[in-house]
Amino acid sequence: MNTSQCIKEYCITWKLAFTFLLSSALILCSNSSTASPPPHWHANDYIINSFVTIALKNEFSPQTRNIRKWTQAIAYQISDSTLDSKLHQQITQRHLSHLAAITGVNISPIKPNQRPNLTILFSHEDDLERDIQQHFSLTDPQKITQLSQSSVCLAHLTFKPNGSIKNATVIIPVDRARANAKLLSCVVEELSQIMGLPNDSNAVYPSVFNDKSYDDYLSGLDCLLLQLLYHPKIRVGMDKSATVKQLNLIVHDHNFQQLIHHATDLVSQESSLYHLLN
Repeated sequence: MNTSQCIKEYCITWKLAFTFLLSSALILCSNSSTASPPPHWHANDYIINSFVTIALKNEFSPQTRNIRKWTQAIAYQISDSTLDSKLHQQITQRHLSHLAAITGVNISPIKPNQRPNLTILFSHEDDLERDIQQHFSLTDPQKITQLSQSSVCLAHLTFKPNGSIKNATVIIPVDRARANAKLLSCVVEELSQIMGLPNDSNAVYPSVFNDKSYDDYLSGLDCLLLQLLYHPKIRVGMDKSATVKQLNLIVHDHNFQQLIHHATDLVSQESSLYHLLN
């Protein structure tokens, strides 16, 4: 082989190698530019701050609460004075089953001669003040009127001395909820809140605990908040400092990190409510 042939073959080989490297670089650049960053709610600090906001804070008071949640099985009763009781029962039962799967709390309909510790009332707007007075044990007319005018749907909790939830009541005036296109979100939000996440905040999203959002179903973030609340290390009566300390340990655990990345898929796959209506 003469010198000119060597040079020619070397040039061809170099050009092929350069073309390959250039193509590889372009592919890598393309992949890196199109790969979306993780959602904001995947950040550990965001999850912890969201939990503190929804579980421990109060939109009507600057003071923080201690941890409150169920430590007993939930026996529920649905009372419905509307014409769509079958649909309401389906939606309610499916969402409660979803909450039971996420939290590990035993949730079931009442048995004969059993008293409910969760009452879900589907009623009418005209009966709302009467229902609030009766089921929320309120006697102050001004307070009753204020509650009836300020919300589409409502929930009320009572507690044992240690802070665990004793009873819960959810009232959904169906005509008002439908007029605001919030029947489904009322069921999902109120039943999720009575698990021990009572606050609302526009700073927490995507979430059913955000009044400005359009989320009708539990989000991946909501699933994480519920699982954190019912983690064995998060105990009834814990204050903010003790709670945050434990949250940091839980959230940084490898298994929880995996859950964060798959939370959205898991919460939609496990939701029979989602599949019922989609």
